[in-house]
Amino acid sequence: MKKYFPLALFIISIFVHFFYYYSAFFGHSLDLFFENVTIGQDFFQIPNAAFSLLNGGDLQGNLPSGLKQYTDCCPVNSNVYHPFFTIIIGIPLQLFQPWNAFSIWVIIHLIFTVILIYYLYKNYKNTNLLLITLSFYLLNSYHFYEIKHAQYHFLITFFSVILLSELIKNKNNLSTGLLYFLSLIIKPIGLLWFLPLLIYKKHKTVFIGACIFLIVCLPFLINPIGNYYFSNFIEVSKSQYSNYNLFAIKHFINIDHQFLKIITIFSALFLIFLQIYKRPHIFYVFFLWAGFQLIFYSLVFHYHYTIIPALITLGILLKLFSLRRIEIIPIIFLTIPSPVIVFRLMGDPPILPEKHLALVALWSVFWLTFLMLVTIYRCFKIERYVSS
Repeated sequence: MKKYFPLALFIISIFVHFFYYYSAFFGHSLDLFFENVTIGQDFFQIPNAAFSLLNGGDLQGNLPSGLKQYTDCCPVNSNVYHPFFTIIIGIPLQLFQPWNAFSIWVIIHLIFTVILIYYLYKNYKNTNLLLITLSFYLLNSYHFYEIKHAQYHFLITFFSVILLSELIKNKNNLSTGLLYFLSLIIKPIGLLWFLPLLIYKKHKTVFIGACIFLIVCLPFLINPIGNYYFSNFIEVSKSQYSNYNLFAIKHFINIDHQFLKIITIFSALFLIFLQIYKRPHIFYVFFLWAGFQLIFYSLVFHYHYTIIPALITLGILLKLFSLRRIEIIPIIFLTIPSPVIVFRLMGDPPILPEKHLALVALWSVFWLTFLMLVTIYRCFKIERYVSS
């Protein structure tokens, strides 16, 4: 029985992952376990923006007076994505009827998940606990949020994990440069990899990725149509909004925002010191910066956490995380759903009260911080990482 357990768990995890899709759009059996999601609110911002551009409007989705939007199905967010990404993704999507485009994007999400699983299987097939590790990725509950949102975040996870894996295999060439560019163009979290890549002498990757990124940015810096992206980037970097991050603690403790900002700065400086002084494995550096962004960035949402199970999976396959050591505790709690069901059973409506939302956010922050502290401890205990 023990011999077949990994395969059985992997098969179960596949069914559970498909059940996330089914429950998100049809059965709704899992709604009790998760926060409320407005379907289409995030997805339609890109096809709306592309449709607007083609009809004389701007890339935030604002059409000239009198013209009807691509869709007004719900309170669709104004577009915040990079103009280039918006155009290459949005123009093809807006060729379809709105909900057909939505379904197509959900299918594309599933295809990218299959490709990532195949990539990890092919490249780490001789690793112990491979099927169990892949099961942890598929079972992770944060996937439900990204699936139901039909979000675009899975692309940053996909390209970042493959980029990191290729870098660990000592590739530093056109392919890793393109992967870095693709991570940058989707969401600027890729900027957090810039300094580590330089420190670890991945100069070709940085040069190629950054150069292509600057080339596609230049037309939108010159043309006012792209101003929204760059002004939004600067504005958000100064924001101190309490959302799915550490700042949610303000709902329970009378703590000054400025003090939390100081903690943010010191944490960033500490991570820079750690990677320069100890030179830990580049995987740990990527993981810690990803965690830093999730804990301190103002506009983090639940679906952003889907990058963590992907990194955890890679870390276990690289034998840098272990299912037999203390990190298994936060890994398990970052896999199962946050305790939303407790508030549902207490009688909360679909949209949880603000304080309960904050508790759910701090639940995720706590377990991620736990895993990061374990990682930092490992960094101080191991020898300096050397990449040939």
